[in-house]
Amino acid sequence: MAKRQGRPKYRKLIGFLYIGIAAILIYALSMNVLRVFEQRNEYKTLVEKRDTLAKEKKSLSKEIELLSDDDYVTRYARDNYIFSKDGEEVVKLPEK
Repeated sequence: MAKRQGRPKYRKLIGFLYIGIAAILIYALSMNVLRVFEQRNEYKTLVEKRDTLAKEKKSLSKEIELLSDDDYVTRYARDNYIFSKDGEEVVKLPEK
């Protein structure tokens, strides 16, 4: 009869062990799912940044190409840096 009393305790212990293992596995799975979603959001952000940088690179390449033209450089300097020709006075008017 002593054997019968030991079996239910053993079965309860196995049941708690299974519940504990299941809880650990569910926790690990949920952490992996969270990590996947975070990495997916990071990927989207990085793709947007890559696209923005590609556009910026294209515009900078175009600007470099334009800066090899002396007329463009002169016009750019006159517009942005108040560069004047010899004998010419530059008056900067206030913006409205």
